[in-house]
Amino acid sequence: MIGLPVLSAGIAAFFSMPFAFLLQGAGYHVETMLKRGGKFILRSVLWFVAVSPVSIFSDLLFGKNVRLIAYFSVCCLTFGYLVILFKKMKMTGRFTKRLVRLSITHFLLYSILFFPLYFTSFRSLWGVSPSLSPLTLCLANFVLLPFEKKNNDRYVKRAKETIRKMNAIKIGITGSYGKTSVKNALKTFLSVSYDTLSTPANYNTPLGIAKTLDEATGKEEVLIVEMGARRVGDIQELCEMVMPDLGILTGIAPQHLETFGSIDAILSEKNELAQFVPKQGCVFYNVSDAFVRSLAEKREGKKITIGYEDADCLIRNLCISSEGTRFELICGQETISFETPLIGKGAAEDLALAAAVALYLGIPSEKVVSEAKTMKPAPHRLELIKQNGLLILDDSYNVNPIGVEAALDALKEIKGDRKIVYTSGLVELGESEATCNEWLGKKIATVADLAIVSKGRLGDQIVKGLKMSDFSEEMISRTNDTSEASILFSKLLQKGDVLLITSDLPREYRL
Repeated sequence: MIGLPVLSAGIAAFFSMPFAFLLQGAGYHVETMLKRGGKFILRSVLWFVAVSPVSIFSDLLFGKNVRLIAYFSVCCLTFGYLVILFKKMKMTGRFTKRLVRLSITHFLLYSILFFPLYFTSFRSLWGVSPSLSPLTLCLANFVLLPFEKKNNDRYVKRAKETIRKMNAIKIGITGSYGKTSVKNALKTFLSVSYDTLSTPANYNTPLGIAKTLDEATGKEEVLIVEMGARRVGDIQELCEMVMPDLGILTGIAPQHLETFGSIDAILSEKNELAQFVPKQGCVFYNVSDAFVRSLAEKREGKKITIGYEDADCLIRNLCISSEGTRFELICGQETISFETPLIGKGAAEDLALAAAVALYLGIPSEKVVSEAKTMKPAPHRLELIKQNGLLILDDSYNVNPIGVEAALDALKEIKGDRKIVYTSGLVELGESEATCNEWLGKKIATVADLAIVSKGRLGDQIVKGLKMSDFSEEMISRTNDTSEASILFSKLLQKGDVLLITSDLPREYRL
């Protein structure tokens, strides 16, 4: 019988993996995990409630041999049910050191919690108890929190010490969208004259910055840090770590309302960067965004604004095509003409912000213009791909309303036989979720000939918006996930079509 708890713990470990990936995607916040995967957790708990009486009655009423048969029967039924849930969740993730620690802790904790059943008359509960593994996983995460916090603090402290020793200009970038694109453009411009280090990809958390600082040589002249925020206090923590000399606010959208609660809370959080930059430092604002303009008006220290009107640096004569974007940037008495392969209005604003900072730090305008001509978009951020006579706008990392609107506007400007949009919706919008996704459906209807929408709650909201705009139901296709959509692309797309892939959400948002 000693092998029974081992078998039970093994099944629990197997079934806990999709929930472990879900927890990882939620930043190891149990509350967020419960919101996204609550229905699957509820189903697994209900299975325990429904089937455990069978195990208890078999222990009480039958002899040893029958009890063993009952145990293995319940065990097989539970395993089969959990496999079905496993396949429906289709969760994937990365086996990081933290995830491995969590999995090991969960296996040990589960074994300790249920091993006492060995000395009772209810041993057969081992057969159904793996269905409780999502709950024991949450408990394991709680047990590990003190260690994980101490471990993270150690990395952050080391990064702070590295930053204090750096004789570098430190630049912080925050906003709901455009952070990575501005960061990449700014690094390109400044690298012309400065030894520049920047956070890679979307490394915009304390640990991401700490990992970046591991590569520091100590000779850096400029440090560019992307600053992300999902909760109140995140920007302050990053600013205390980096101590920025300059700040950039890219744009603000109702993103992460799920955790912030209100747009006012988001505005206050993003403004932490501007408040942290000393008055003699400079903060750069994209005032084409009304929210950012409102924050710029509150700035008491030095600031430079970029926008289409009432700004220090004015964007003029914007032209978007499949070949890229052209515009002029008027800074004081100087007019700078830009040509870039980057696509869209957002690209112009991002380049203008980065160019304003570069000019402020002494980079010649001709160098900025030259670098802009060879610039490549960040992967999956309105990235133009030409393939077998097709044009594909890959904006799959874009999940906020402002960015999606800019992507759809870019699609409208690009010439093509048919315009096709694939999306899985907008998330973390709190009570505005349904309204925003219905708006997205209406916006798609003004641009697209065909719409491919993910199945599920978000997709239903988008389809509702499409139908409200009298978009033909025959021109709407639904898919379970991106792999299924890719198969559909190969069947639907024709030479001369333009496909926009936007807000391709990770699996945990579509459960």
